[in-house]
Amino acid sequence: MNGLRAGLIGTVAVMAVALPAGALADQGTLRVASQSDIRSTNPGVDRSGFTDSVHLNIVEGLVGYKDDLSVGPVLAETVSVSDDQKVYTFTLRPGIRFHNGDTLTAAHVKESWDRYMDEATKWRCRSRFNGEDGVNVVSVETPDERTVVYTIDRPSPLFLKDMARFDCGSTGIVHRDSVKADGSWDRPIGTGPFVFVEWQPGQKIVLDRFADYTPAEGPMDGFTGRKTVSVDRVVISVVPDAASAKAAMRAGEVDLLNISTSDVEEMREAGFNVVVQPTPAWGSFLISRHDEFMANRALRQAMAAALDVQELAALMGYDSHNASPIPPMSSYYTETQKKTYGFDPERARALLSEAGYDGEPIKLITSRRSPTIFNQAVVAQSMWQAVGLNIEIEVLDWGAQLDLYRSGEYQVQSFGFSARLDPALSWDMFSGEQTRKVWDDPAALDKIRLLMNETDSEKRAVLSDDLHKMFLEQVPAIGLYSQPQTTALSGRVSGFKTWPGGRTRFWNIALDG
Repeated sequence: MNGLRAGLIGTVAVMAVALPAGALADQGTLRVASQSDIRSTNPGVDRSGFTDSVHLNIVEGLVGYKDDLSVGPVLAETVSVSDDQKVYTFTLRPGIRFHNGDTLTAAHVKESWDRYMDEATKWRCRSRFNGEDGVNVVSVETPDERTVVYTIDRPSPLFLKDMARFDCGSTGIVHRDSVKADGSWDRPIGTGPFVFVEWQPGQKIVLDRFADYTPAEGPMDGFTGRKTVSVDRVVISVVPDAASAKAAMRAGEVDLLNISTSDVEEMREAGFNVVVQPTPAWGSFLISRHDEFMANRALRQAMAAALDVQELAALMGYDSHNASPIPPMSSYYTETQKKTYGFDPERARALLSEAGYDGEPIKLITSRRSPTIFNQAVVAQSMWQAVGLNIEIEVLDWGAQLDLYRSGEYQVQSFGFSARLDPALSWDMFSGEQTRKVWDDPAALDKIRLLMNETDSEKRAVLSDDLHKMFLEQVPAIGLYSQPQTTALSGRVSGFKTWPGGRTRFWNIALDG
């Protein structure tokens, strides 16, 4: 594979650096380059992992994830739970202002919640709260300006975790003026430390410091605690090509850049500070359940057996592989979760014969959105071809790939999932009846439902282990590794901290020159 490694490094040519206006050095401006653009400005609706990262600097929810991946108050000052675990009372912190100057009240929280739960909003997480895939929120009451009371139909270990989920936009509270008079989305007016200023699709996103931001007490802790804003502006330049983004950083035009792990030594040797943080983000190959040809279980098992996932992980710059969606940092990452498919080319060939495979082409969708998404497809194609699989790679832009993912109209995708911070959510992210999900086995879905409602940690671990055994047998997807967040910083940046949640926070960052 050494030749393949060299070939991968040489696949991307250095392009001319042409950053948008506003990316030039300014003492008060944090200059960020991103290979991805945001999908929209509507939190938890039209989203991606990078979209979530940007939104969560603008909007805040009642609760958020902490460094240890537990949930704590954000806009709430306190959260109390009734003895029967069905009534949650949130007391709001006083004096919080929206970006338009209005003071946050319980009525705003309920208005925002009602908008999320309106089917027309198309909030990604609505089914988690209307009884379809999770609890049913029976009522939301506002007994006074600082108190919001949620009543759910049954006890749940996931209610607060679901509210804090990144892909739910942390159920961010937005002002009613975020929506136009006709009900269509306009722009996010939140309470976060940064104000949305501008989005030029494919070019840049601009955020300004919110001068009237009201920080919480206590040290910064994930998305909770004190958020101190020390920069006047954040300009995120969209630079799809990795080599161009690195060149812009070398030219002094970029202060912060998320890079591939394979670029760590290069950027360190160039004099940049590089921070590596393990996260629960998960790399995988998804196999569509909607494609008749890929419904052949022996074929899917052959694809898994043909992959040397440890070598694949090493080529991507990762320490080890992880076939399970449960991250190694989780207390639910048991000896069972460590099991993988087993690299066995001869078994792969035998399974292909059993499947009746006769060289038919299988299309693998990928994009250059990140080096990992593209390069893992190239490496896997070589391994699959070695056992006789005819894999054809189709490279799309990231938006087009996401559209196919949502529709299920593909055969195989090179893909990555953003962090899910509970075992039930980890299994749920690709399992279910929604079109985008690849695993709809009724027995698996039953176990996931039990996992979502079980409060005993030992019983939850058993359920998660059972799911992993089923996953390895049925191969609705091929798990590869838990992905670290790797960030390169210019000498101007101080105070930057990563965390296991893997989301970039622009608060508590200072510029020294």
